[in-house]
Amino acid sequence: MKTWFWICWFLILKCVCAEQRSYRIIIEDIRVRIFDTETVDKFGCQVKQINNRSYVYCQVLLNFDVAQVFVRTTLDLTRPNNGQPMKIYDARLNGCLFVESVHKNRVFNIYAKRIKQFSNFKCPLKAHYNYTLDKLYLDEKELPSFVPIGKYRAQNEFYLNQSFIIVRLTSYAKVISTP
Repeated sequence: MKTWFWICWFLILKCVCAEQRSYRIIIEDIRVRIFDTETVDKFGCQVKQINNRSYVYCQVLLNFDVAQVFVRTTLDLTRPNNGQPMKIYDARLNGCLFVESVHKNRVFNIYAKRIKQFSNFKCPLKAHYNYTLDKLYLDEKELPSFVPIGKYRAQNEFYLNQSFIIVRLTSYAKVISTP
């Protein structure tokens, strides 16, 4: 009886882990606006669609050393049948601690893990050093089994202090259902 229990338990876990998601995330565009050209020399991002997956590539070059970066991040969802944007979250956080911390918010944890895995961002940020984000993608298997279908807009504003914005990064994505 004990053996059957473990066999059944193993099969259940295998099925749960292998569950395919019924949606796909497509990152459509990333727009960068630099407000402080004295501090930021270059900040550019591109999105490439390869094998039904969206990959993000970013490059950042600073003119000065930056000890602390603060971030205001928002995520809005526009459902196809509604047209009204709905705020998913609006948070302010220390950008230097973000990648190194464990977050209560599951989306933040996934994003921080991916940035750490695919980039060389580490504070303090050095001047004239090419920071890159190479082939960042969101794996649907790490997200909940249900994600609302619709268009998403994520906006990240980077600050040198609590009020002086240096860069705004706006990402546009959509979640579509898959058969």
